[in-house]
This record gives sequence, C-alpha cells and structure tokens, in this order.
Amino acid sequence: MKQSLTYTLKVTLTTLLLCTPITFAIMMGYLRLLPLISSNYSFNVNLDIKDAAVFIVLTFCTLLFNMRKIGGTAPVTYNKPNIITNAMMTSIAIFLVYLWFREKLMYLSIDEFLITYGPTFLITFICMRVYALRNEESQAKLI
Repeated sequence: MKQSLTYTLKVTLTTLLLCTPITFAIMMGYLRLLPLISSNYSFNVNLDIKDAAVFIVLTFCTLLFNMRKIGGTAPVTYNKPNIITNAMMTSIAIFLVYLWFREKLMYLSIDEFLITYGPTFLITFICMRVYALRNEESQAKLI
C-alpha cells in the first residue's frame, strides 16, 4: 500500500503543479491561432482551480481504488496499463458528471472544453505513464 500511495501522490501533486501553467500556455497559444483560423470567432475559456482540484481528488481516489482492487487479486505484480486505463476513464467519467451537475458543460463548445480540461487530462495520463510503479514484494526483495 505504501508504494501505491507514493505513486498516487506523485501523479496527483505533479498534475496539480503543472495543470494551471500548461493550460494557460495552451490557451494563449490557441487564442493566438484563432484569428488565423476564423475571422469571426467567440471563445470563452475558464479553468476554475476548484474544478482542477476536484479532478485531481477523483484521480487520487480512483488510482488508490484500482491499485487496491488489482493488488488484492494478483499481489505479485501490478498491471500498470490496466490501472492507468481504469483510473483515467473512471475519473474522467465522474468528472464529466460533476461538470454536468454544476451546469458547466452547457455553455462550452467542444474546442473550449478541450482547451480548458484537455491539458489536465493529458498531464495526468503522462504522469501515470512516466512514474514507475513497483509492488511491495519486489521492493522488499531489493532491500
């Protein structure tokens, strides 16, 4: 459980630190490109830090749940791709339901949604792929 908690904290804290500046940079880049794409455009982007925090908490919970569930059935190895896929899809689905209940999806077009929330999803997915996930048994054998 210690390794899964460490892995989850690394992923969520890195996402929390990187989501605002990277999303802002992508927003500014898109706003610079928008006049080249269309002469008549209307664009509204609003990344609420509370929404990002909700997504990160959901990711934290789903990662821990998926690692506990998978670790219980096969304690020898972690199936990292399965954990990543299940955690990402579950947290994104629950986050979309959260946005729908808060009525934040009603006024966003698809490009506004992707520019606002896409970088956070992408950062989380990249962090999950990059950070190593070791199980406790292999860690104990190394010591």
